Amino acid sequence: MKENIDRSVWINYFNEFTRRNQMRPTRLEVFGELGAQEEEGGLPFAGIALDTDGSALPSVEIMFGGHDAMEPRHLTHVIANVQEITPKRGIDGRDEALQIISAQGETSLLRFEPPVMRAA
Repeated sequence: MKENIDRSVWINYFNEFTRRNQMRPTRLEVFGELGAQEEEGGLPFAGIALDTDGSALPSVEIMFGGHDAMEPRHLTHVIANVQEITPKRGIDGRDEALQIISAQGETSLLRFEPPVMRAA
């Protein structure tokens, strides 16, 4: 069963979500007027923040990228007029995905990829 996060705790939820998931590999898909579009794949999760700027519906910023020369790429995805946030957790309790829906009906789906297994 999916439960939306209450708007009154979004800031605290995002702080904890960032702490738990920093540097995990990600995939971000956006579903909207153009269908499903992959925004990015493989970048490490850097953080998520709420920007209230005084408006009725806040914006959410999802930041991706490395903190060193090994991963110089970075991206910030902004979702305006956020209406709903729904997390998905695995049976082990770890975050698997975060669905964010804007007032315009666009859905951004942040998923965490399994870690890459390296040969010994």
